[in-house]
Amino acid sequence: WAIAYGSCIGWGAFILPGDWLSKSGSISSMIGITIGALLMILIAVSYGALVERFPVSGGAFAFSFLGFGRYVSFFSSWFLTFGYICVVALNATAFSLLVKFLIPGVLKIGKLYTIAGWDVYITEILIASTLLIIFMFITIKGASVSGSLQYYFCVAIVITVLLLFFSSFFNHSFSFENLKPLTNESQGWFNSIIMMVAVAPWAYIGFDNIPQTAEEFNFPPNKTFKLIVYSLLAAAL
Repeated sequence: WAIAYGSCIGWGAFILPGDWLSKSGSISSMIGITIGALLMILIAVSYGALVERFPVSGGAFAFSFLGFGRYVSFFSSWFLTFGYICVVALNATAFSLLVKFLIPGVLKIGKLYTIAGWDVYITEILIASTLLIIFMFITIKGASVSGSLQYYFCVAIVITVLLLFFSSFFNHSFSFENLKPLTNESQGWFNSIIMMVAVAPWAYIGFDNIPQTAEEFNFPPNKTFKLIVYSLLAAAL
């Protein structure tokens, strides 16, 4: 559960809501995120049924190979790989981005180039690469180690989010007026909600980590569906 939940709640869950709220409005965003989770649960049903039938590691690669053969499996797996490369690149640079905003100027050493208006420095590359190497070794150790670490990370995230939520009620600037705009008036309710639903597949990707490592866990395969559903509901909340 922790691996699936932690994969759904990436750094984008803390960075992107500012964009979502400004483009769709607060209530529309909430409705869209909830609908997105329900749609992902439909996919979770499929994964749960497949893991129960084929409790092996490999996830979509194994399922497509067993169901359709090597050619379909080859192409579907490479498309998944390209998708994961993009996600890894985003998450690897997240820590550098965090340091850049918390301690401005510290990473501005050894400028390499400018791309899309952003200056890239060697210090940022070194931090991202170091973190990638550390997590690579953690992953090589297996699901027992990475799962345990992910569990503690998830507990920390939940506690932090709860503290932020409840403390916001006691802030001197607290007001329900801060919820406005409830929706994007120019787009209308339907379009504002659909904009959020469209983001859902990207926002919730990660729960498929459970099927990928199904062979490594010491619980019955039929529990997989519940674990995926619980992770999606927790992520949506």
